[in-house]
Amino acid sequence: MLHLVYLYRNLTRNMLRTGLTCAAVALPITIYVLSAAVIDGLDRFLDNSAKQMRLVVVNRASIINPLPSGYRVKIESLDPTHSRITSICGMRWIGGKVENVAQPLSTLATQHDAYAATFPDEKLTDEEIEAWNRDRRAIIVGSATARQFGWKKGDRISINPSVPPYTPMEFNIVSTAPDAEDKITNFFRLDYLEEELKKVMAVPDGWTPDGWVSFIFVKCATKQDLDYYRKAIDEMFARSPYETKTHDEKAFMNEFITQAFNLPRNLTILAAVTIFVAVMAAANTMSMNIRDRMNEVATLKSLGFGQWLVFGLIQVESLALCALGGAIGAAIPFVAFTYTPLRNYPVPLIVFLDVRPIVCFQSLLIAATIGLLAAAWPAWSAARLHVVESLRNLE
Repeated sequence: MLHLVYLYRNLTRNMLRTGLTCAAVALPITIYVLSAAVIDGLDRFLDNSAKQMRLVVVNRASIINPLPSGYRVKIESLDPTHSRITSICGMRWIGGKVENVAQPLSTLATQHDAYAATFPDEKLTDEEIEAWNRDRRAIIVGSATARQFGWKKGDRISINPSVPPYTPMEFNIVSTAPDAEDKITNFFRLDYLEEELKKVMAVPDGWTPDGWVSFIFVKCATKQDLDYYRKAIDEMFARSPYETKTHDEKAFMNEFITQAFNLPRNLTILAAVTIFVAVMAAANTMSMNIRDRMNEVATLKSLGFGQWLVFGLIQVESLALCALGGAIGAAIPFVAFTYTPLRNYPVPLIVFLDVRPIVCFQSLLIAATIGLLAAAWPAWSAARLHVVESLRNLE
């Protein structure tokens, strides 16, 4: 009991120093939690992609170069029975923005007749699929995007494409896909985009703006089919004017994220640097604490406190200090992204931020580790003092 009183007195004797130390630990832990939450969300997004048994076919030269939409029929010919390739759907990226909103959208035009079969993970109802097939201006909005803009099923919205035709396009929301894993991306019908392109684009003779896609998604029946057709598709279009590069969906998404944002690597580096800063800040605080309290250490050792007890008291003090800062640092993003309007703010194009309790628990373990590492040398230095040398420090 006396040991707890002693620890409490030490932690509260200089509240400014204690508060600054907690803040020095809390800020890096907050950054760590946010970074880990984004990486965790990306991992779950990619894991969901791996479960869908889809291939993504793109232009070998560059992802921004289109492919003829007629490639869909040629790929279907690789499996005349449709037992191994169950569905094929071409898509065209338009990005887009909402008027007077700077944040970009992730919007894709898709071949509507094959969309529902190729993307069953969107979990559309029969009624929504019927509305999708019936309405040329139908759009399926990601649930996080819908919450952010206050959109709901049945609304009429306008999106300004980031690519031709550039003019605003009007859509009718037929679903917000509340159960879909992808909560960001919006999908609308490719035939509507091609009609709008024909209206506004002046094209050279012999070329039309329709008949092109950015990606072709190929849904396979089994993992073996996935591996087989990944090679077979590229072999079919080898030495053609538009050669292809085929990935499984997880590999494609991972490569796209790495090339466009490289979030996992950058966030990992950021988290590591902030944790290192926290260790340095806590170690500096504990060193000053022990240096200022050498008289106390001398008294304790003179009264018979063993070196391991002194070592343990200092370590527990540092552990408590950093754990408190870690708890504050973990609580801030958890509360903010769970119980405030920030929970509706998506990471653009990739994932809806979800700070899970397991990430907060990991951050508390890291904070505890920071406390132990920060006090290791000061505690060992204090514990090694001999009784005579300690008594001399009283002078």
